[in-house]
Amino acid sequence: MNDKLAQTNTEETPPQQKESRPRRRLMIFKSIVLLALLSATGYGMVDQGLYNEQLWLPVAAVILGLLVITLFVSDYFRDTPTAGWVLVGLMSALVAIKGLSMTWTLSNILTIEELIRSAMYLTTFLLVLGALSARWQAGPLMDLAALTVVPVCGYGLLQKVSPIKHPVTSFGGVRVDSTLGYANTTAVVLGMGALLLLARMTQVRNAVVRGVYAVLTLAFLTTLYLTVSRGGLASTVIGIVVLFILTGKRLQTLANLVLLAIPGFWLLWQIQNTRGLLESVPDQQKLQAGATFRTDLLIALAAAFVLQAGYALLANRHELTPKARRTVGIIAAACVVLLFAAGAGAAAVKYGGIGQLYSAAANNPDNTANVTQRLTSASIGFRKDYWKVAWEEWQRRPLRGTGAGTFQLTWLKYRPTYTGVKQVHNVYLEQGTETGVFAFLALTGFAVLLVAYTARAAWRASPQGDRRLFLAGLVAVAVTYLISSIFEWHWYLPPSTLLFFILAGAAAKLASKTAWDPTAEEAHQKPE
Repeated sequence: MNDKLAQTNTEETPPQQKESRPRRRLMIFKSIVLLALLSATGYGMVDQGLYNEQLWLPVAAVILGLLVITLFVSDYFRDTPTAGWVLVGLMSALVAIKGLSMTWTLSNILTIEELIRSAMYLTTFLLVLGALSARWQAGPLMDLAALTVVPVCGYGLLQKVSPIKHPVTSFGGVRVDSTLGYANTTAVVLGMGALLLLARMTQVRNAVVRGVYAVLTLAFLTTLYLTVSRGGLASTVIGIVVLFILTGKRLQTLANLVLLAIPGFWLLWQIQNTRGLLESVPDQQKLQAGATFRTDLLIALAAAFVLQAGYALLANRHELTPKARRTVGIIAAACVVLLFAAGAGAAAVKYGGIGQLYSAAANNPDNTANVTQRLTSASIGFRKDYWKVAWEEWQRRPLRGTGAGTFQLTWLKYRPTYTGVKQVHNVYLEQGTETGVFAFLALTGFAVLLVAYTARAAWRASPQGDRRLFLAGLVAVAVTYLISSIFEWHWYLPPSTLLFFILAGAAAKLASKTAWDPTAEEAHQKPE
């Protein structure tokens, strides 16, 4: 009888092994796809933002080729959620309309380029929807996405530390523009990276790892400030608010922000008082300012590491009671309100009252002598001219537009000044003026549905699980990009938009994985 049982086990084992091997191979392939997409994004971050078609077209060919391969891989898209397919449908409609605009476009070449660019983004989103299929993939995906931002941050800091060897070429010669070549997109990419790290920092318990996250986050935020991008800073602040609202561990998130703010505000004070960092000065003074900034930056980063690592060690050993957490939360919230009020009062005093502060805010930042005054300006500058021309052209052709990618021709025909521009500086309005109302509805529908679906899933996820933390970070990143795109043309700098669609695909897939939340027993055993 034992021989029969042994024979039965021998006969049953191979089929189980045969079933597990295809699953492992499929998971390995999906991980390779994710790495390929992140590698393409990272490559674009260091190669001029892939702005020219000679740079981004090969990347688009690789990504579209990946899609063709996945069509022959069984079960690749098997667990794609229904909401994900709806989002894919909206993006597909956008791409299809841009393809149809070939029949009425003002420029076939520009329309073909925009069609391929949009198809690349759609493909990226679809590939990630299929590739993210295991709980363990979410954290490393966010880490690797944040790492693609490191070269952008590093080169931006080099422009201040070594200003002669790595000169700044943007506004006034003082705003860091980094490898992307456009300061405002650089700012948004840095904000997205900082939000990813903030979400991950709250989830990780290892003191050294959290210290490293703190160092990178402070470096990202410092470089973000040095871009002097009002839109980048504002959209990042909104992203932080979204992260704080959606996360299940608000007290830890607040603690992380406070611990970053201590060295961060000190570094900000040093930057403001270092002549030559945010103003045009002779080369010798630039070198002196760079040396001073390097020392201050190293001190601030070291302090961020020590504070976060120390907090992690303390939090791992001592857990606050619910009453103590509520008390600390109330005190922290009161401090935030007081700091905001104090900052507003200081700004009013600096500019000589509320009236003068409003006047400064209404000024065109491009006409400001002091680059730091850009941060207090609420003016949209020349964007109002771009938007006016785009809106009037859309009214002339509400259904069809002028053809995908052709706003630059509209501007040349109706521009009120002799300045040149290629993009509307509003990705949503750009869809309307170039490809009509249905393209506008497709893109805005994608944005609204993505945020609503993922934010709802984050709010309903278990507060004790990592899934809620991941979703909160991904939703915050999506909101940051989408809001900033109201004022900018990130769409035409592929690395920033590839990063967005990778993380958007991960968020949409993660939102459907309710089974990844911990059970009641696991939540009880897992420490806060």
